[in-house]
Amino acid sequence: MGVYTNALLEAEGFDSVDEMLERFAFESVVPGVCRDAECLGTMEVEPDQDKGWCCVCNKTTVVSCLRLWGMI
Repeated sequence: MGVYTNALLEAEGFDSVDEMLERFAFESVVPGVCRDAECLGTMEVEPDQDKGWCCVCNKTTVVSCLRLWGMI
């Protein structure tokens, strides 16, 4: 697994991508992760987010878990 996936799974308390997808596949807000390797902040975002604002590092580097894993 990649560093972004690991950050999301750890922050949300899931053991696998499949478990997390099952939980969030049809939600209006999903977990997202900052793609800045020095940050890796996690937050709730829209399912189709691919350039969201990171409130930790103040960059537009947040991607939703559904985008990260190619579901959208």
